[in-house]
Amino acid sequence: MATATELVNNLGQTQANVQQLVSQKLVEGSAIYKKRDRLKGFLRSIVNPSAPVATDSPQTAALGEQTTENVQPTAMSKPVSEYQPNGFLPIDIRFNPETYFQKHPKVSGYYDSDYQNFKLIGEQALALKNLIEFTKVRNINLVFVNMPLTEDYLDPVRTGYEQEFRQYMQELAAESGLIFLDNSLLWPQARESFSDPSHLNRYGAVAVSKRLAQDPMIPWPAKQ
Repeated sequence: MATATELVNNLGQTQANVQQLVSQKLVEGSAIYKKRDRLKGFLRSIVNPSAPVATDSPQTAALGEQTTENVQPTAMSKPVSEYQPNGFLPIDIRFNPETYFQKHPKVSGYYDSDYQNFKLIGEQALALKNLIEFTKVRNINLVFVNMPLTEDYLDPVRTGYEQEFRQYMQELAAESGLIFLDNSLLWPQARESFSDPSHLNRYGAVAVSKRLAQDPMIPWPAKQ
């Protein structure tokens, strides 16, 4: 079985080798899905080597032992042929709250590490504005898609954060020309389209892709 520790120990490899290693380890076993936060930290370190890498220790908050609800259920091992060229792995798991929350605690947004340092100004906002300017100069249409979430994930705390983010993005789109598509509330009860409370499975991904392909706000190139 592959472990996140094996991935971290290979930080010195080139980016191409790292990408190959990640795909290989994901194929060899499903244990990495239980350590998704650690894998996320490792991938961030590829882009920013000075960023801290997550450890095997569980994340904790001041008032809660679990800080994130975005834990992927264990996935069955997949043959290499099932991975897409871009590294995408189609997940067949359908989110079922009755069984999911028997294995994973239902954590309030107060203790969700994804929102721990939530703010709408800083490096990410600056990077997005720089990207907008970059695409403008090169006459590239930039589309930002806010992906669907379930009502099981959107408790009052997360809903408040999402509303704040949505307003910020709408204002940015109005002043910059960025195309912002908010699909966060598209299917709050369509659990069969999700693999966990906040991630689409392969069926949800296909449905979103088809919707985007037909969205009139996106200036798709005309067929020749």
